[in-house]
Amino acid sequence: MFGFGMLEPFAPVTAIGMQVLGIFIGVIYLWSFVGILWPSLLGLIALGISDYATMPEVLLKSFGDTVTILVFFAMILFGAIQHHGITNYISRWFLTRKIINGRPVVFSFIFIYATYVLAALSANILPALLLMWAILYGVLENVGYKKGDAYASIMVIGTMFGAISGQAAKPFTGSALMVVASFEKVSKMKLDYLPYMLFGLVMSTLAIIAFSLLIKFVFKPDMSRIANINTEQFEKEKLPAMDLRQKILFACLFGYLGLILLPSILPKTIGFVALINKIGPWGVVIAFIVGLSLFKINNKPIIDFKEITGRYVTWDVYFLVAMAMVISGALTQDATGIKPFLTEVLNPLLGNRSPIVFTTILIIFSMIITNVANNGVMGVLLMPIVYSFSLQNGTNPMAIATAITFALHVAILTPAASPYAAILYGNKDWVEAKDIGKYGAIIVVTMLVLYVIVGFPLSNLIF
Repeated sequence: MFGFGMLEPFAPVTAIGMQVLGIFIGVIYLWSFVGILWPSLLGLIALGISDYATMPEVLLKSFGDTVTILVFFAMILFGAIQHHGITNYISRWFLTRKIINGRPVVFSFIFIYATYVLAALSANILPALLLMWAILYGVLENVGYKKGDAYASIMVIGTMFGAISGQAAKPFTGSALMVVASFEKVSKMKLDYLPYMLFGLVMSTLAIIAFSLLIKFVFKPDMSRIANINTEQFEKEKLPAMDLRQKILFACLFGYLGLILLPSILPKTIGFVALINKIGPWGVVIAFIVGLSLFKINNKPIIDFKEITGRYVTWDVYFLVAMAMVISGALTQDATGIKPFLTEVLNPLLGNRSPIVFTTILIIFSMIITNVANNGVMGVLLMPIVYSFSLQNGTNPMAIATAITFALHVAILTPAASPYAAILYGNKDWVEAKDIGKYGAIIVVTMLVLYVIVGFPLSNLIF
């Protein structure tokens, strides 16, 4: 991070480009194999003493970036929704649908899909994953499954798969926001949220259907012990009716999603829509937090800002996004020469390819690299390449960027794939590492085929 820039530049990379490239390689290594928080801060210092920018400029481009601001406030809003138990009501609704009665494969689909929805509606997917795992353990123990049983392992992995599918669902939180923001910086285009989320809904639903079909026709575990599954198992402990605070937060959840999608649905010339478009998703989320902090129930604000910030702001993610925003901007600056260098090096592989061949190569690469390195970081690295070669090959940049963003979240094979993959490998009470490798490899290959055959044509159709 501090020595690479002293090496002799190689054309077209400039001396400044060497400094930026060294810092980027350093933070990529540290993020992937060491940690997130302090390497992000160290990267900011390294950029601040480079010739790329002064320290105040680096801080403004990182913490002052609208993406970093949006990540922070979105974690507070969605954290409050988690804190007050709204996710419990959503999961209970899914698990009390009569369609699961006596249908173990349908139950498997509904359970994984419920995890996907909870993760999609959360600022951090970990609480959703842990909640659904806890429910799953109870079901498995009640019917007599134990560690090592194929169905138990498959469902523990499947719940994780549902959670990471939800991780990419919203382009305004977490790793998905990092990748989308990197694309927007490189392309100078604003990604339309509505088609992005529609693509994610369709592809995630198809992916979970495909997973359920793998259970029935490929994995073929013994499901005799769960053959008589029914909703009564989930209705034994009744949830109390939502109180006023919960009802308001539940309404705010869908109100926020509706408002930020409004400029994609209605003409931006309409007064209220023009206002929403002007303040953007960051202004909308701040307005919600102001309102929820201002109004009180029983003398307590609907959102206790200090409590929610202390418990639900994931600082690792916050600093990772801050560093990713400034480094992604630096990588694509003309003064560095890195973008033309990448184009020159990758042109034999990606240049002058048909859209389907180009997309297939990128999806294969994305799914391989995301299973050995952090998906958000790899997305930041890939977006300049995606944009440059999309234009060269006549492919819609938004369509391919969206498909790649979701492909990057099929991160399950190794502990280095994502923090959640590491947690899956650490779940030794219910699943063994060899089972994750065995079932995970089949899942990744199936998703690769799905994204090539369905995902790319669908993204082109939607965008």
